[in-house]
This record gives sequence, structure tokens and C-alpha cells, in this order.
Amino acid sequence: MFRQNLQHTGLSLKRTAIDSGIKKWSFTTGDMVRSSPAVGSDGTIYIGSNDHKLYAINPDGSERWSFTAGNVVISSPAVADGVVYAGSDDHNLYAINSDGSEKWAFATGDVMAFCSPTVGPDGTIYEGSEDHKLYAINRDGSLRWSFLTGGKIESSAALDKRGTIYIGSDDHDLYAINPDGSQKWVFAAGDLVFSSPAVAADGTIYVGSNDHALYAIASDSTKKWSFTTGDVVLSSPAIGADGTIYVGSADHKLYAINPDGSQRWSFTAGDVILSSPAIGRDGTIFVGSADHKLYALNPDGTQKWSFSAGNLILFSSPAIGADGTIYVGSDDHNVYAVD
Repeated sequence: MFRQNLQHTGLSLKRTAIDSGIKKWSFTTGDMVRSSPAVGSDGTIYIGSNDHKLYAINPDGSERWSFTAGNVVISSPAVADGVVYAGSDDHNLYAINSDGSEKWAFATGDVMAFCSPTVGPDGTIYEGSEDHKLYAINRDGSLRWSFLTGGKIESSAALDKRGTIYIGSDDHDLYAINPDGSQKWVFAAGDLVFSSPAVAADGTIYVGSNDHALYAIASDSTKKWSFTTGDVVLSSPAIGADGTIYVGSADHKLYAINPDGSQRWSFTAGDVILSSPAIGRDGTIFVGSADHKLYALNPDGTQKWSFSAGNLILFSSPAIGADGTIYVGSDDHNVYAVD
């Protein structure tokens, strides 16, 4: 799913140490690719496009199938038990069978442009919508409950080990929601929370805001610290195995932040970083930028390599395959596999 796991840490267990930054293949869709890929257990890559389609791509870059929605698919898919879940700007969350056929569609009251589904351990699908609601949907497509916030939801839900759901809203708040749909607590940031939260092993929740800050919030809603960047933080944070937090900013920088809130290092790209970083098992950090590049950075912040796409890598965030291949989408209409 988006950000790799339920905690949305962006941390993969796959080795990426020998990656070279060389293009393995590219797959062309009919429009911009701002969705982030999800990789199934068999290596199939699932990703949406602004051509209204969700694609299933084989590991060799050939098309397995495509599913046509009623509008753009910017939301990133989630895969569970052979079913693919993806939202569309036609207001529907789709459940798609492994052969590309529609299983069901669940209608919300508005678009799901940037909010990606999260599938809980019991199969419940959590999906936000710009109708201000977070929906909990059963595996058969029926509604379990909905939770109303004060603004559009463009963030994606993360879960902690106790089943608490965390999600941001354009009303400037981060919400903690109990598994039964009741509010646990709410934390006020200084501006809208587009960034998706990540949950650390100690229960700390990290999330960015358009007030230029990354927040560290304890599981009881207490602010531990905030780290100020030079511009809005639309990127979602990743958490390394050693607890280091990585997040991009529209100030063109990727920041590495220690668990105490101090800066470890920053890396400057050629344009805004709205893409969310992914981390390999060896500690390599991967992130896209509007300067058309996918960057691979060493754990000390030095550049390992960069790969140039034909246009912006804007909202698409890299995903790491089982063999260490990096997958990412671009505004040049392509999905790239980088070895």
C-alpha cells in the first residue's frame, strides 16, 4: 500500500544496496502518473493514471490488465488477499479482482484524489474523501462507519499496533480515531494537514503541515516537538530503522531529522519535493522531485545516484520491489522501473 505498511513508515525490508540507477523499463500510460505504485506479493505493480485507468503491470514491464474508472486515478492502490483497492475522482472507491474485473464500488460524496486506501489487519478498508469524511468499509463493500472532520481529507490513514487510526484534514487537524469510529483525540497544526502520518515503533506520530513544519506527537496527543522547514510540507514522512525521520519540503530539500527533533542533514534537489521518501533495508533513501529526478541518497545524505524522467516526479512516491527494483510514476505519462 502507499507508504509500504500500516504504520506508513516507508521502510522496506528489501535490499537496495546494489541498485545502479539505470532504467530497467518504462511503461507508458495515456496521461500523467501522479499515483504511487503498490507492489503485490507476486511482483505485480499496481498504479493509477490521469487517463482514468488503474494498471496492473508485470515485473517485466508488460501490461497484465487495466481497469477504467470514471475519472482520474491519483489515489495510490492497496493490495490485500488478491483484491486491489483504489479511489478515483469519480467519487468511488473500487475493489478490483486479480483478473482486473470489478468486485464492487463504494461511493463517497467527493473526489479521493490524494487519499489512498489503507487495509487493516481484519480487512477493513480505510479511505478518506474530500467530502470531509473518513470511511471504514467492510471487505464486501458495505459501510462499517464514517467519521466527519472539518475539512477535505487528502491525507491517507495510518494505523498503530493497537488499531488506532490517524489521519490529517484540511481543517488543520490530525485525528486519532478508535477502531469503532469514535474520536480518541485531535491535534491542531498551524495549517492544513495534507501529509500522511507515520507511526514509529514507540508510538510517536510524525506528520507534516502546510505551516512549513513536521510535527512529532505522542500517542496521548502531546506535542513532543516540531521541526520547521522553508516551505509547505506535503510530503509524507518516512522512518528509518534507526528512528531517523525523512521528509521532503517545497523548499526543494529532503530533511533527515533525529528522533529528538534536531536536524541530522538536508539534501537539496533542483525543485520542490512533494513526493514521499522510501527507504531500503540497507538505509538508502529514494525520493522524487519536480526537477524530473528520482534520487537515491546514502544514509549520510550524500547522493548515491539520480535517475532522470521526462517530466516532473511530483506526487508519485517510489515503491521498492522484492528484488530491489524502484518503481515511480512521472508527469511524462510513464511508470519507471529503475534497477
